[in-house]
Amino acid sequence: MTCFLLSCMLGIVNTGSVYFKSVNDCLYYSEKLSGQIIKTENGNETYECSCKLIPYVNPKKVKVY
Repeated sequence: MTCFLLSCMLGIVNTGSVYFKSVNDCLYYSEKLSGQIIKTENGNETYECSCKLIPYVNPKKVKVY
């Protein structure tokens, strides 16, 4: 199954990933989540999310929304 991976980063740390069947859903959440300013121990950091095409995932092993 082909899907889209929404990957979110806080600075250089990957904070989470979610798989979507639809690129539109992935882009929607990427736009809504990106750009938020988060206060951390190191000061303010920007939350950045992006979508990536994943050619194959096994839907029995990975939850795809």
